Amino acid sequence: MRPFLPPRSILAGSSLSIVAVVLACTAGGRVQPDQAGVAAVAAPVMIPPDRIERATLEPGHTLAEALASVGLEPAQRVAAVTALRSALDPRRLPAGTGLTARFSPSGRLEGIAVRGEEDRFVRVTFSDDRIEAAVRDVPIETEIVTTGGIVATSVAQALEHDPEATALVPAYADIFQWDVDLLVEPRPGDVVRVAYERRVLGAPPVDLPSLRGDAPKQGAEIGIGRIVAASYEGALARSTAYWVETAGGDGGYYGPDGTPLRKTFLKSPLNYRRISSRFSQARRNPVTRRVVPHHGVDFAADAGTPVVAAADGRVIAAGWAGPLGRCIKVRHGGGYVTVYGHLSGFARGVRTGANVRQNEVIGFVGATGRATGPHLHFTMLHDGRAIDPLKFRNPPVESLPAALRPRLENARARWDPVLTAVHPAEPGWEMAGTVPATDAGG
Repeated sequence: MRPFLPPRSILAGSSLSIVAVVLACTAGGRVQPDQAGVAAVAAPVMIPPDRIERATLEPGHTLAEALASVGLEPAQRVAAVTALRSALDPRRLPAGTGLTARFSPSGRLEGIAVRGEEDRFVRVTFSDDRIEAAVRDVPIETEIVTTGGIVATSVAQALEHDPEATALVPAYADIFQWDVDLLVEPRPGDVVRVAYERRVLGAPPVDLPSLRGDAPKQGAEIGIGRIVAASYEGALARSTAYWVETAGGDGGYYGPDGTPLRKTFLKSPLNYRRISSRFSQARRNPVTRRVVPHHGVDFAADAGTPVVAAADGRVIAAGWAGPLGRCIKVRHGGGYVTVYGHLSGFARGVRTGANVRQNEVIGFVGATGRATGPHLHFTMLHDGRAIDPLKFRNPPVESLPAALRPRLENARARWDPVLTAVHPAEPGWEMAGTVPATDAGG
């Protein structure tokens, strides 16, 4: 008896089906019959990625050297630096500047991006017919942060818990430098309150993600902006300051009554460790041992500490002055003269007849002349008569014009509740908060 065999057509169809299943399984895909009934398999298309090279400008290196390190040819480096000059000065880029180069899969240079500032990129694109540079700004958003503390040893200690303390403390000191000597007058229990701007990056432009060096992230902090209001409540000194914008976008800090915090003379002309000798009509000289008047204040400080002009004025003497050693005398308005003695040297450009501005460095602490150690001897004269700098009633600059008083009142209405809400409880107390963005400004 012959075995049963299926018709040839059935065998042929079965063979095709098996082949299709095997192909489908081998390809790892689904069976999709085409019009002829045979499975068609689509292979994925693999596109090679672009190549990204990044570098950071090292100290003492040039931008051309950094571009060479990411693979640019000499002619490309020249073209890139030439294009960048339309938006920045390649010779003045600080160390740490980030840059990125992008190459196509075939190795063709497509573009570079240089991040010269935290919130600013310059992008150079290379095409077959031209090279173009364009500035890309990353928007900055501002929020108001409140912080404060109680003095145990210093203002720096009271604010040390704030993440921005490194920049915040000197900015705070700059505001009150005319009214409060933050190196001498703070006492345990004094209260510090501050409201300041914290700057963060917004969303970067959509064409930057593929061409940025140390890529900015939305919300990343980039430091503090302006202090908008601050107060110091102490046993020896009290002061409150509000930032008020004046004409042309300028501005200054004013007290509640419109008196500017900026005064004619600084409270002290340097950062010092201690007062080694005060103003006196009868002091025993540590060198001669004679009892004579000491018409000045001695500020002990490390040798080389910068000394600044206490007020705007003109240098009337800069040279050797006997027991005072290297000495500078500055004449100011209103019959005032300040004297800076025992200096180790003068700042560049400081000589007789030179004009100096308040807070401008004019010399450096030393121990020249008759001195037992490095310190600054500081004297103030008014109409030729010596006066005690520590008891001097400092005349302010011009008060806030009447037309701008509404701005001060608005600042007080906005920031007084904010400062009042800062409630230090004990030394070492930590507190920081934010004010809604709608309250930002000044």
